Amino acid sequence: MGLRADAIKMLDAALGRALCRLLPAAPRGEGPPAEPPGRVLVIRPGGIGDAVLFVPMLRHLRETWPAARLDLLCERRNRGVVEGIGLVDRIFCYDRPRDLLAVLRGGYDLVIDTEQMHALSALVARATGAPRRVGFGTNSRRRMLTDPVPYDVTLYEARSFLELARVATGREPSWDPDAPFYPVAPADAAWVRERLGDLPRPRVAIHPGASIPQRRWPPSRYGRVARELAEEGVAIVVLGGPTDGRAARRIARDLAGYPHVNLAGASTLGQAAAVVAEVDVYVSADTGVLHLAYGVGTRTVHLFGPGVLSKWGPPGRRFRVVRAKDVTCSPCTRYGYTPPCAQGLACMDRITPEMVLAAVREQLAAAREENR
Repeated sequence: MGLRADAIKMLDAALGRALCRLLPAAPRGEGPPAEPPGRVLVIRPGGIGDAVLFVPMLRHLRETWPAARLDLLCERRNRGVVEGIGLVDRIFCYDRPRDLLAVLRGGYDLVIDTEQMHALSALVARATGAPRRVGFGTNSRRRMLTDPVPYDVTLYEARSFLELARVATGREPSWDPDAPFYPVAPADAAWVRERLGDLPRPRVAIHPGASIPQRRWPPSRYGRVARELAEEGVAIVVLGGPTDGRAARRIARDLAGYPHVNLAGASTLGQAAAVVAEVDVYVSADTGVLHLAYGVGTRTVHLFGPGVLSKWGPPGRRFRVVRAKDVTCSPCTRYGYTPPCAQGLACMDRITPEMVLAAVREQLAAAREENR
């Protein structure tokens, strides 16, 4: 039995911050100890995109402390991002009470809480009894941490997580915005080769989903983009989660008679990473799979609406953003919360298929030049 993400958020709103204000504040830390920690816990609530973007942080921890036991406490929905990539020793689920109890008895020397705003994870960090607790000091949650770290709402999220790693280890992490950072498991790569078979190149993956309505673009427009690309000789791979089946089928109908594969709802997160590693360009709004595509080194086209571009738009040469101009209310997302839209989703609605097609063609041309 587990706790749903919305139930966790309600519990946090009702109790989390209040408890952080009532409990005694933690003493401030003195920086990394001379001896490396023996047992480290990393906490990662939240969605897939955050889980992808903290992988460079996990790698830095593993490289700095190769002999340490490194455990992860995450939600079940993002567990698949980290499974099989060899960076952690054990994964516990934040929304599974028995796992939470096991973590509280874990005897950790250091806890790194990567949550940006909610307070429950900071309370969990405190409840472990770890003598050192590093995390973002964004509100009353800072009182539970020995080493609160400022959170920059404009800094690319992978860099924010690396700042936690820098404070925890005392070492400056390396970061190359053009270098792939997410490894594809061999079993997932084999699964994808079997599914894609002889699908010709170039290949473009299209993902019509998004976690909230404010980020979604109409399936009919994705379908038009897919059809025009197919008419130009591009093979299309349609991706999506379990709730994206109707949109994916709508796009697939527009591709009748052209080379395409519809894998929406048919892959794990690891398999989705392997899929986007096998295409030339990936297209979507702000989704977790976008960050997987960027992480494996694939060129991306990102339909950007309510979010903060510097925070969630991948940096480097492999990324292209498509956004509407003159939408004064965009961006409106703050600390992961996007308010209901009173402007008819103008920031997404004013993105046209022609704008997306131009960006995809530019990326395909760059990929051809790169592969010469």
